[in-house]
Amino acid sequence: MIEFLQHILPTAIVKTFFHLPFRETTMYWWLLVAFFFLIMEMGHPGLFYFLSFFFGGLAAAAASFLTESSTIQIIVFFTATTLALCFLRPWVLWLSGKNRPAQQTNFYALKGKRAVVTQDIANEKPGLVTIGGQVWAARIIHHDDKALIGDVVEVVDVRGAHVVVKKI
Repeated sequence: MIEFLQHILPTAIVKTFFHLPFRETTMYWWLLVAFFFLIMEMGHPGLFYFLSFFFGGLAAAAASFLTESSTIQIIVFFTATTLALCFLRPWVLWLSGKNRPAQQTNFYALKGKRAVVTQDIANEKPGLVTIGGQVWAARIIHHDDKALIGDVVEVVDVRGAHVVVKKI
């Protein structure tokens, strides 16, 4: 095939692109490194660190096609990896929607909610409140206060299985 191409294309082009034993070998090694990191990414999804090294390996393979200098290839590898780390992870997180603000869940979401007292709450005696259809044991924040059945209170804190409330 090389002989056929030498008749069609100038000899310098054929020698440059088809007589590259060192460059081809180096390019294959960089591609092997790149696909190693791609397989590592498949084994650890969601991190996107190994995917950055994959792109660095592809860039180094392209650089090995253009130059024989190992130093330049390594510099291209680390530069492309660094750029991919800087841009790929935030971009993928933005696409997936994981960069939205944190939402309060579980009992942390109860703070600031209003509740209705279903069993009297006194200074030393816990009572019961209903918050969004759920019944919680409750203590009052000020020891001299009382909350009677039907009063509306606000959740101030959650301590263990009790909510701490204050009268509104």
